[in-house]
This record gives sequence, structure tokens and C-alpha cells, in this order.
Amino acid sequence: MNILLTGERQVGKTTVCRRVAELARGLGYGPAGVLAPALLGEDGLPVAYHSLMVSDGQQRLLARADGDLGGPRTSRYSFDAAVFSWVLGRLRGAISQDCDLLIVDEIGPLELEQGRGLAPFLSDLSARRLPPLLLVVRPELVAQLQRRLSDIPFCTFTVTQENRQALPNAILKELFAEHDRGR
Repeated sequence: MNILLTGERQVGKTTVCRRVAELARGLGYGPAGVLAPALLGEDGLPVAYHSLMVSDGQQRLLARADGDLGGPRTSRYSFDAAVFSWVLGRLRGAISQDCDLLIVDEIGPLELEQGRGLAPFLSDLSARRLPPLLLVVRPELVAQLQRRLSDIPFCTFTVTQENRQALPNAILKELFAEHDRGR
């Protein structure tokens, strides 16, 4: 099964994804993909985001609120187009190398409203044999992403303050339920 993970800003979606990857690795699976940890400012709000590779920990600065990185923009952030290219290459490589779980944190307005950022990867998803997917998306964009990927079945989990500790185990169980039945 595939998972859409959603939740309000700063509730812990990236942390849940990181924990799912750790648990999967501990069970002998090979997770891959990208996390988007935030760099918080003095006010506790994100001022930048990195792209952090699940498989090997490599990371690069993806977005800044206080500078121009020369790539696409949203109302608050400037993105680095070269980092998006790097991430796209790594995601496509993970699929072609048959990873056991592909995590993408996150699909946002840049992809769904502007057709930029990781949007080319969304097109790849309907054209390939895929590992289980864990995609992070904001609550207000869930329906739009489901329409965009209508040929892929998803189960949706919402991260809250109350469930974020237990959620990684529930997600992992759902992701690999079909795989484990086939063993």
C-alpha cells in the first residue's frame, strides 16, 4: 500500500518519515527518497529547508526565506533549481534500483500549482513499477495530489501532536502489509 502523510505545519511530518525509514531499515528493508528538514529561525518558524537523502544522509540546501537561490519561488521561499535536479536524479535512481520504500517529503504548491520542483517526478510515478510510496503533502493539497495520481491507491495518515509517536509503526505496518503477505 502507498501512504499520503499529511498534517499541519511543524507538527512533525518529517520526523515521522525519518522514523519510518529507521524502522524499515531495522527490519531489513532498503528505504530511499528525500526528507525536507527545516532550519528554524529565532521565532521558531522555518527560514530554510534542506534536501536530505534517506539512503545515505547526503544533504543540500534547497530553499531559503531570506535570500535568492536563483530557482523557482513561492510566496515565502526561493528554491535552488540545481538541488531539485539532484533530488530528481536520486529519486529516479532509487526507483530504477528497486528500493523497498520511497519517501518524498514533500509535494507542495510548487509541484501542484506551478508544475515546478518535483513535478516531473509525479509524472514518473504513473509510468513505472513502484516500490511502496510515502508521500508528504499539506492537508489543503491532499485532494489535488490524489486527483493527480488517481491511478495509484493511497491510504492517508494525518500527523497530530497526539499520534506522532505511534504513527511510524502504524505506517510501516500499512506500507508492507501486502509485501509481508507475499512472503
